[in-house]
Amino acid sequence: MTSSRIATHVILRAMKEVRFVTYGCKANQYDTQVLREALARRGWSETDKDAELVVVNTCTVTAEAGRKARQLIRRLGRENPDVRIAVTGCLAESEPEVLRELPAVDWVLGNGEAKRPTNFLRHLGEEVDPEELGIPAGITEFAGHTRAFLKIQDGCDMACAFCIIPKVRGKSRSRPLAELVAEVQRLVEAGHVEVVLCGIHIGHWGRDLGLELADLVRALAEAEPRDAEGAPLDFRLRLSSIEATEVTPSLLALMREHPRRIAQHLHMPLQSGDDGVLKAMNRWYDTETYLRACEEIRAALDRPAFTADVIVGFPGEDDAAFERTLETVRAAGFARMHVFPFSARPSTPAYELKGAPKPEVVRERRAALSEAAALIGADFRRSLDGAEETVVLEGTVGLSGRYQRVVVPMGEDLFPGDLVNVTLKAEASDDGEVSLRGERAATEVSA
Repeated sequence: MTSSRIATHVILRAMKEVRFVTYGCKANQYDTQVLREALARRGWSETDKDAELVVVNTCTVTAEAGRKARQLIRRLGRENPDVRIAVTGCLAESEPEVLRELPAVDWVLGNGEAKRPTNFLRHLGEEVDPEELGIPAGITEFAGHTRAFLKIQDGCDMACAFCIIPKVRGKSRSRPLAELVAEVQRLVEAGHVEVVLCGIHIGHWGRDLGLELADLVRALAEAEPRDAEGAPLDFRLRLSSIEATEVTPSLLALMREHPRRIAQHLHMPLQSGDDGVLKAMNRWYDTETYLRACEEIRAALDRPAFTADVIVGFPGEDDAAFERTLETVRAAGFARMHVFPFSARPSTPAYELKGAPKPEVVRERRAALSEAAALIGADFRRSLDGAEETVVLEGTVGLSGRYQRVVVPMGEDLFPGDLVNVTLKAEASDDGEVSLRGERAATEVSA
């Protein structure tokens, strides 16, 4: 370390100010919160302005995600030559040497190291007993959010041709059930009325523990967090993303049994609506299997919401394959879709595939699919007219269990962060847009 760096380090230890920048998924945001709490316990304060230390938690699922992280790091270095930057996350696993060569990057920590806050603190010159940090108990809050993320597992055992995540996150590893129940209780007691169960492949939670996801969901749904006076606290659980083939009858039974406690919403990645493309992606289902799962879920639940990820422009996707994708998403009736252009990632099988559509074709297909998604989503909102729902208030607009934005007239007894029962009213504008308004429900929705 140079003399200027030493001087900066002394100033840093005196100021102990840190800024966090997080890219990517909910699991990444959770990992950042783990580090945030660890540093806070050691006297560090967080700032969103110029800090002497910046922690950049990166994503590598697409080329664009990596580009944005590298761009930010270079900009921070230009703006403040004395800044110290710690880079962690998935890009730190896939491109560690590239990141180390960037100006102002002091150290690069892969996912495994980043999840051990004691190691992170040691890089700052702070020795600490793990027991002092409460490790591995997880987190206590998700500051600034009504909804909190709870990472229940990490890693993935699948081998989708386009995905680099198994290489940078490793095999699936489940967190213990009792630890997660205790964490949910802490998060709800901290004021979070919705807890989102996230991970890399949450449908595989429990396989290494001799359990299944439904066991965890039941235990969390039956948790009994209480306020300071001992009164029970209301809250809602939401599954962040689960494969359609992993929505088991036992999980559906729980969702049907607890329509208020468990959000009636399932995010089920589709990726493509063409069987040939799905096979090339090394996905383990065909469109018939996916749509049959949708039908079974609809038969079990009252107007559940389906959301999905769809990739356009995968090698081999011709016009006919794209038309079949349009047909599939219409048949599925998604409430919302995330549409991504294919991004070839080095060291994945899809990186070597030929026959990718031209960029202008990908842009056209993405626009067409997004337009279709808007129309399908409007149809779904119309179908919710008269449905009873619970809404997490975030001002005058809240988030429903079915993952819809709902306008709720505020009263003297309603505040941001409340979980309130409403009856949904679908309202169509002259241009065909459909929005939802919530009127206070006359009866309680059962938990």
